[in-house]
Amino acid sequence: MAHSSLSGQELIDLAWKQHSFEPRGFAATVTNVHIAVVVLCSIFVGLRIWARGWLFRDLKLWGWDDTLAVLSYATFLPSCIFVILAARYGLATRDAELTDALRARAALYVGYWQMHYAVSSNLVKAGIAVALLRLTTTKRTFRLIILGILISTPIFTSAVLIVLVATCHPVGAQWDLALGDCPVHTVMAYLSYIFTAFTVILDWACAVIPYLLLKDLEMKRRIKISLIVVLAFGSLAGICAIIRLPYLKYYLIEEDQLYYFANIVMWSNIETAIGIIAAALPPLRKLFRYYGTTKDRTHSRSGGGALKTIGGTPLSKGNMSTQLRNLSPRNSRRSDFGSQGSGPWNRLDGGDSSSKDNIIIV
Repeated sequence: MAHSSLSGQELIDLAWKQHSFEPRGFAATVTNVHIAVVVLCSIFVGLRIWARGWLFRDLKLWGWDDTLAVLSYATFLPSCIFVILAARYGLATRDAELTDALRARAALYVGYWQMHYAVSSNLVKAGIAVALLRLTTTKRTFRLIILGILISTPIFTSAVLIVLVATCHPVGAQWDLALGDCPVHTVMAYLSYIFTAFTVILDWACAVIPYLLLKDLEMKRRIKISLIVVLAFGSLAGICAIIRLPYLKYYLIEEDQLYYFANIVMWSNIETAIGIIAAALPPLRKLFRYYGTTKDRTHSRSGGGALKTIGGTPLSKGNMSTQLRNLSPRNSRRSDFGSQGSGPWNRLDGGDSSSKDNIIIV
């Protein structure tokens, strides 16, 4: 890659005047992948907010892990937007198809991406760590490990970002030295290997620790399988970090640098997206169970008439309708709600339950 004869500031001024182009080939792939992960993360985070913050608000389930999840999404979204913009100016495109100004514009966007990615990635891990602390109230060893993750991750990342911001002007100069001074460019290249190794360890720790905590618990086979699937999905984040390892050498190789940098950027954001989605799955289990229960309440188990509820609301803490086992025809049994109900009630089955409506009287 030939260096521009313009000064750094002149190149930056010229870069902001460039017109974008339609991404092709690898650039189009990078764009589509980021659109897909934004849509998926938006769906899962939106469901998490709706379930924890609204649907079950009376149960006061919202915690710090939910707040951190929302903050991680709020910083992840602009990181994806900057990548999509960068792909329209030269990210994932070879040097032969670019001008110096286009490369500079793409490098500026990648610099903005790096700042948001670092924050989002840390918030994801912090949210998972806080959630794990709920499971380790009596496990001192695990609590110390999780607290170590919670403390060490932001310290390490903050130190790297402070050095980067203080020495590279602009931050995008790390990705295109023609933009300005970045004396720590080589140091950052080597630190990227340490950061990636650190990330792999943390990602797999966040997947393995829940397994160690839950493996000896007695639970239904269906629940255990669902937990295994969630943990296996979360471990994919560490695999994404490993996939980007071979491309870290392009910090120090200038030819087609933006083309190969795209692999680092894409797999880093996929890693964060997996963390966001994996962290959202356990809180959504209650949402799925609720709608599963609602379905049972609206359809007779025998396949006949509808099951109606009279009185109460399904999400009220003090007045929740609860379904009992079907009784034999023409018989009724009295039951109490326990801690969640508002009083005794009877199920009335009129004759043939397969053709009559079952009515719960609250």
